[in-house]
Amino acid sequence: MFKLNYQNILQNSRIRNFVIYGIGQIVNLVSPLLVMPYLVTICGKEGLGKIGVGFSFALVLNVLVDYGSYINGTKEISINRNNAEIIRKKIASIYVMKLFLIVILLFIALFLVYFIPFFKKEQAVFFFSFLYVAGQLINPTWIFQGLENYKWISFINIISKAIYVAGIFIFINKKEDYIFANAYLGLGLIISSLIGLISLIEKYNLRFYRNVTKDAVMLLKEEFSLTFSQLFLSFYQYLPIMIISYVGGNNMAGQYRIIEQIVMTFRTYLQMFFNFVYADVCLQIHTSLKNGISNWLKYNGLNYLFILLLVVVAFVLTDQILMYFNISSNELDSMAFFFRLGLIIPLFMAISFALKQLLFALDKNKMYINITIGSSIFSLLVIYLFVKNIGLQGAFLATIVIEIMVILLYCTVLKPIIRLNKE
Repeated sequence: MFKLNYQNILQNSRIRNFVIYGIGQIVNLVSPLLVMPYLVTICGKEGLGKIGVGFSFALVLNVLVDYGSYINGTKEISINRNNAEIIRKKIASIYVMKLFLIVILLFIALFLVYFIPFFKKEQAVFFFSFLYVAGQLINPTWIFQGLENYKWISFINIISKAIYVAGIFIFINKKEDYIFANAYLGLGLIISSLIGLISLIEKYNLRFYRNVTKDAVMLLKEEFSLTFSQLFLSFYQYLPIMIISYVGGNNMAGQYRIIEQIVMTFRTYLQMFFNFVYADVCLQIHTSLKNGISNWLKYNGLNYLFILLLVVVAFVLTDQILMYFNISSNELDSMAFFFRLGLIIPLFMAISFALKQLLFALDKNKMYINITIGSSIFSLLVIYLFVKNIGLQGAFLATIVIEIMVILLYCTVLKPIIRLNKE
């Protein structure tokens, strides 16, 4: 009876945590959809394209400033959550490591802005976008994930996005204000993250210790290979808009940014679903390979049907969605074609996410790293060639080609295991 009650309490706790976590993630999804039509109206598609390029620049740098903290850092906090001394040292050493990294990234950003023409002509956008990188440095979400404190995670998300949305609607009043858009995103993250970090400092009495610098340098060495692969993944995800801006101009980049935002909504949901079922998939596969793969297929099969339904709805409501983003009537037909082409991407992305989950659950991390690095390098070349030769639709076609290629590579790695499971 006690065991049953305990399991019910545990299950209810997980559901409650998922709801709390989900609220914060919904805010992440909705906030850019709220401000984008306004930005298109005030700054135009060209201004939106410049904002998108600056945002992608910051996202790539964020991968480096995180440097494995959201994977192994979170894991260490989770394992040692009842040992305050280990948590104090882990948090201090990771933040010192992050300080080293942001100094290096600042020099890299300054070099790009002052010596590379593509960055120099919009240097204000990139400088203000760097505030988002500073916010990610402070952001203690990786700690709260390890502690499974979803209330603080949602608090940081909600406060940061509330400041961002308010900043856009209050202070972006003319076309030239596009340079400040990413600054409000950064300021929101800095303020909310500082509140969360201060709460952790008070709770754990955080302070530097004697060998913190040595431990930080050791972490830099240990996390290099994983971060290196994630950096290339970020190139695949975030650099296309820079390539489009370079090849086709900021107006084309703005068109791409509108459609990309919808695709990113699917990607964010898929990542959330990935994280939610991943632990159970790992446990099931560890207990029984056959039953584990069966459950993995059931989870992801039902999720794929859900994604398919959403894509069909978006396909049918294409004109209404685009009109919400203030697309003019004379551009509606061409944008509708690009939008529907872009909607194909989540259908393949859902499969690649599911297969990636199985790779991790079966401890095929090394193969994942190799595939990620190789496909990311290849994707940049393909996107550049496609956009240069056939325009904006080339960006979406190239992404579809890369997703299919990644799926085939994942299947090649997993095929012997699946065959063994059937036998």
